[in-house]
Amino acid sequence: MNVRKSVVAGRFYPGSAKDLQGMIAMCLSGASTFFGPNAPVDKDTQDTPCMLMLPHAGYIFSAPVACAALLGTRLPKTVIVLCPNHTGYGRSRFGVWPNGAWETPLGSVPVNAELAQKLAEKTPFGADTLCHAKEHSIEVELPLLQAMAMKQGTDFDIVPVCIASQTNADLKAAGLALADMAGDAILKGDVGIVVSSDMNHYEDEKTTMAKDNLALEKVLAEDARGLLETCAQNRITMCGAGPMALALYALRSLRLVPARKTWVVAHETSGRVAGDFDRVVGYAGVRFYL
Repeated sequence: MNVRKSVVAGRFYPGSAKDLQGMIAMCLSGASTFFGPNAPVDKDTQDTPCMLMLPHAGYIFSAPVACAALLGTRLPKTVIVLCPNHTGYGRSRFGVWPNGAWETPLGSVPVNAELAQKLAEKTPFGADTLCHAKEHSIEVELPLLQAMAMKQGTDFDIVPVCIASQTNADLKAAGLALADMAGDAILKGDVGIVVSSDMNHYEDEKTTMAKDNLALEKVLAEDARGLLETCAQNRITMCGAGPMALALYALRSLRLVPARKTWVVAHETSGRVAGDFDRVVGYAGVRFYL
């Protein structure tokens, strides 16, 4: 079987199942504090977003924001996880892990080989394990999704996709291809999307929050092209801008107007933990609806 072993366990998150479960439980227990008095959902009810954006840094920095975005949500049967390519490895700019499973300290997450193969056969996607070999930004999300599945008493599988393009035309073509392949299942709630992305990197907190807000304004408007242009024009180092643009193109092709407004659940920086506000990374958790 084609098994992708953990490569950042013990560095980005605890390497033992017990410690990992404890850390995630602690983050989930405090996650509702991000919601605020005007939150569009009740923290005690189950929310059903069709798509999430989650950060992917070390858990001490980003897991509270990711857990806030996940708290109370319903995990679908299959999660298409879109991530940026930080490493430069790979043969495809839209690389799909085609089959097998991904391992974390909490166990194995199976790949939905049927959907993965269908996606890999669509231009511009392609089957590619090399781009995923050392890439952390999907792996970091999986224990969080596993913890949510355990809380629900359900199982899930994944379609991992690693994206190394910032070209609007290619991302639009990929988004439309993804919607064509999985649109019916997304509309039924059987398939959901997770976009793995951090926000602006390594500037002072005031600058980072301002730049993040420019990018998030385009995310909230579900403006894929505007997001790419805003990041380029303002030098916003949102590493998952490409995956997010792809996902927004897919979502827009499935419905012109969402049933509910997109919700930025949490937005923080690494300064909250590190105490260094001169060189921070921004993190945001966002929910999207059909």
